[in-house]
Amino acid sequence: MKKFCIILCVMAIALSFAGSDIMALNVGGKDLIKLGTGARTKAILGSVYFASLYVPQELKGMDGKAIVDADEPMAVIMQIDSKLLTKDKFVDATKEGFDKSAKAGYATAKRDAFLKLFDAVVFKKGDVINLSYAPKTGLTASYTSKETGKSQALGTIAGLDLKKALFAIWIGPNPVQESLKKGMLGK
Repeated sequence: MKKFCIILCVMAIALSFAGSDIMALNVGGKDLIKLGTGARTKAILGSVYFASLYVPQELKGMDGKAIVDADEPMAVIMQIDSKLLTKDKFVDATKEGFDKSAKAGYATAKRDAFLKLFDAVVFKKGDVINLSYAPKTGLTASYTSKETGKSQALGTIAGLDLKKALFAIWIGPNPVQESLKKGMLGK
């Protein structure tokens, strides 16, 4: 429990700087570096969100598959960039992403539990979603409102399989968008 509280505190501090260009953060007691940021775009909506990938120094220069497979602390910080992105659209798109991940070999039975974490969230442009993984804890999601500056922990789900399936959506062998993957990997 103490470790979980420490992780949440670190995430809250990290999220308080989400509007700035965070270059490093700490997850699960390990310092992470920012590899890169990519933009998720859709034809009609334009830019939907920006996603930044943070990994331990030893994963710098690795390909997406190596990072997805690694049982190391890491994080993705997403900043919503469209007022047209709703929770329902986010959930539907994430389900599609999980389906693509499963076809690429990264299936998880925890998809619905993960999506349920967002039930009470109202998405607004400028808000930030922090998805942090720590090996002994699991994947923790939190949400920060740009309007109020308040951050809320949404929950934690244990298991490397969820982290692999989620991160494979962006940087796996069959990503939702190749340019997003390249940006997140800093290429």
